[in-house]
Amino acid sequence: MYGLVDLLIIFIIVGVLYIVTKGSLPIFDQPEQLSVANPEMICPHCQTKGSVTTRQVKRKKGISGGKATAAVLTDGISMLGTGLSRKQKMTEATCSHCHAVWNYE
Repeated sequence: MYGLVDLLIIFIIVGVLYIVTKGSLPIFDQPEQLSVANPEMICPHCQTKGSVTTRQVKRKKGISGGKATAAVLTDGISMLGTGLSRKQKMTEATCSHCHAVWNYE
């Protein structure tokens, strides 16, 4: 259906759209923050105090209204580079005692 050249051109276009919308490729993004031990935090799962570490992460959450509007106006072409989800900064907590992982804002 598609030739090798056509697939290469599509791959390049999608890559350029991603770079234009996100600013860089994921391999060049800054690494997520390292975990920090919190001696006063209590794990809600096992009730152990001092075994919880936290770190800042970005998670996809919900649908961005601006991206949905752009998708409608461009007949869905803008979704190739951006998707519909919005990224939000959250805190990820991990318990070293029971190995539970949870996110909170």
